[in-house]
Amino acid sequence: MRKKRNLIEGAAYHVTSRTNDKVRIFDKNSGQKLMILTLEEAKEKYGFRLHNFCIMPNHIHLLMTPSNGTSLSRIVQSIKTRSAKRWNCIHGSKDHLWGERFFSRAMKDAHDYFLVYDYIEQNPVKAGLVGNPADWEASGAYYIANNISDLVDYLPFERERYIKLLPQPVTVTFL
Repeated sequence: MRKKRNLIEGAAYHVTSRTNDKVRIFDKNSGQKLMILTLEEAKEKYGFRLHNFCIMPNHIHLLMTPSNGTSLSRIVQSIKTRSAKRWNCIHGSKDHLWGERFFSRAMKDAHDYFLVYDYIEQNPVKAGLVGNPADWEASGAYYIANNISDLVDYLPFERERYIKLLPQPVTVTFL
């Protein structure tokens, strides 16, 4: 029998989940779009705060705070179930999309929160997929840098971080 998760009301959680057999299914086209749509719908339904996220080719990272009275397990179960049903419908499959049970850990303090925030942000860079976190379209970094506010809940100071990462226009002066 599975161990029951001890959840803390109002806490931010780092959530990760891998695909079955670590298969790379979240490509830049349909896979990432499917997951983003699923996250948007889950956020609308459950009202959680999504502080940061990253959809990698074979796993996802979420930094989220469930709304009061809402179960983290129910939210993640909904995300995983809906995405699997969509994936299987699109690809005519009946296979399991997700591997083992999702991992979650409550943030202990602000320092812990920002360590995880940065870890999620740097995931596609460390994997060699992009050189700049803001270039990975299936991430909170991309949403924040491009001022897309419908999915990620961020504060103005977080956006200032990403503006520095965006390519800056080159100014040429002639003498």
